[in-house]
Amino acid sequence: MILLTLPPSRKPAAVLVALFLCAVTALAGAESTPTAEADSLDLQRCLDAAMSGNRELIQARERVEEVESDRVVVRSRLMPNVQLTASYDALRTESSGETQDNLASELLLQQRLFEFGPDAASEIALRSDLRKAVFDYQDKVYEITSRVWEVFHLILLQDEQIALRRASKAAFDEVLERQQARFEKRLASEADKLSAELNVLEEELSINSLQRQQFRNKMELLRLIGRPIGFGVHLRGSLADFRVDEGEAVLVALGRNVQIGISEQLLDEQRRVLREIGWEYAPDVAVDAGLADGRRRAGLSVNRNGDTWGVNMETGLALSEEDQPGATNEATWSARIEARIPIFEGGARLGREALHRARLRRLQAQLRDLRAGVELQVRQAYQSMLEEQEKTGLQEQRVVIERRRLEISQLLRDKGQGNENQLETVRNQFFSAQRNLFINQETYITRQAQLRRLMGFLE
Repeated sequence: MILLTLPPSRKPAAVLVALFLCAVTALAGAESTPTAEADSLDLQRCLDAAMSGNRELIQARERVEEVESDRVVVRSRLMPNVQLTASYDALRTESSGETQDNLASELLLQQRLFEFGPDAASEIALRSDLRKAVFDYQDKVYEITSRVWEVFHLILLQDEQIALRRASKAAFDEVLERQQARFEKRLASEADKLSAELNVLEEELSINSLQRQQFRNKMELLRLIGRPIGFGVHLRGSLADFRVDEGEAVLVALGRNVQIGISEQLLDEQRRVLREIGWEYAPDVAVDAGLADGRRRAGLSVNRNGDTWGVNMETGLALSEEDQPGATNEATWSARIEARIPIFEGGARLGREALHRARLRRLQAQLRDLRAGVELQVRQAYQSMLEEQEKTGLQEQRVVIERRRLEISQLLRDKGQGNENQLETVRNQFFSAQRNLFINQETYITRQAQLRRLMGFLE
């Protein structure tokens, strides 16, 4: 968006052309001649740098890695467990006066063969932790990338605004020189000259303020992309319109929204709970079977841990036998089966089933409401962006009108047909309109960034 201001002149068209060339040259020079120390970055490089170097994203990725590492711990129960045991026993009685001691050691292998029934509690907790870590990371990605996009475009916009302010200041400098010459020839009053100086000072203050704002934005951008603060940076790119229609924006947001993703997975988890609720009617079975042959032994067991049954195998090899009375080297085996069949528990299981079905229906309603809420937010954000875009276009026209009114008031005052109060009012209105235009331009970029944040929209 280019805004041109015209000096008071009887040939505004010529001055308009001159100022346009001045502004374009300034903008081109600002983009083509970065300082030697500055790093030249475009939007894609900034986004890539943020993904790899942003410290908040690094922490979020490490959190995902932490949870992934827990997977090894949780799944270790299905891996072999080998251990060596050793024991020493000593016994002495006063009547015999002798000490009986035994030294024994055994190599033991334990292995969980498989599980059946509902998912193990440790697996459910792992899925929950991993889901939270992954979605937190995804949400942080949307937050950081949308802020990088916003700050990047604010810096580009401020480049244009600074160039236009300088062009406007150059026009007011010409007016000041003319009023200075007229004052020296006693054709203008000191008040006329001071008013012209105030116009120049107003533009200088605005340029200084824009430069400070741009500096702060550049420092924030460097932090966002993980670069050292204070490092020089030059941005390459141009302001572009948002080319996604409202319906497409809604579809993208529904497909990428983090809360919707979490809600969908919670719904899947609740469906799993409901599918597995039939296991509550299965009898509790415990099985132990073993075979021993001198120094060797092996066993098989079925037991229940929480809601999950597991089949475990254990085998041991005695490296040194312990002397026991009545010990034999003959093969022996043993077995024990125990079953508990629930007949009536006061309706507790029926109540739990009703509870889980009600929870499933609640999660389904919650997901539908969440989708509707996201669609509402996106449509509102889209309309707010369009509203700000329209306001910016109207404000540009207003600035042109206020500038022309200032020119006319200046000419009338120079001819003695106007007064200082009227000129001051028109001057304040012009500067106010110009400030409002720049605010509208920045707000438009902010509104677009908010919409991109809701959509999870990456370049």
